[in-house]
Amino acid sequence: MKSQRGFTLVEVMVSMAILGVIVGSSSAILHQFVTVPEYGNDSVTAMHELQNAAHWFNIDGQMSVSATGGSQLVLKRYDNVTITYATQGTRLNRVAGSSNRTLAQNITDIDFAVQGRLVTMDITSSPTGRWGVSQNGTYEVYLRPVP
Repeated sequence: MKSQRGFTLVEVMVSMAILGVIVGSSSAILHQFVTVPEYGNDSVTAMHELQNAAHWFNIDGQMSVSATGGSQLVLKRYDNVTITYATQGTRLNRVAGSSNRTLAQNITDIDFAVQGRLVTMDITSSPTGRWGVSQNGTYEVYLRPVP
C-alpha cells in the first residue's frame, strides 16, 4: 500500500479554497463588466434627453418676445409664430405651427417659470431601467427684446 500515492485532506481543502477565491473573483469581475455599462448607458441617455431639450429651449427662447409658463410653455416669436412645449406621457413635444417634434423621452417632471424676460425650465429625465437613474437640470433663457 505504500506505493499508492494520493492527496491528503489538507491538500484537497487548500486547493478548494484557492479555487473558490479564483471563481469568486472571476464572477465579481464578470458582474461588473455586465452591469457598469448598463448603468452608464442609462445615465448617458438621461443626460442626452436633457441636453436636447435645453438646446431647443435655448434657440426658441432667444427668438421669442413673450412667454407663458406652468406645466407647458407657450412662446410667441417675433414673427408671430407660436411654439408650445408640452408633455404627452413621458415625451416632451415641441409644436410650432404644423410641425410636431419629440424633443425628449423619459421625462418624469417638467416645470416652466416666466419672470419678466427670464424663462426657466426645470426638467427631470428618468430612463426606464433597473438602476433607477435620474438626471435633472435647470435651464434659463432671456427672451428677445421687443423692438
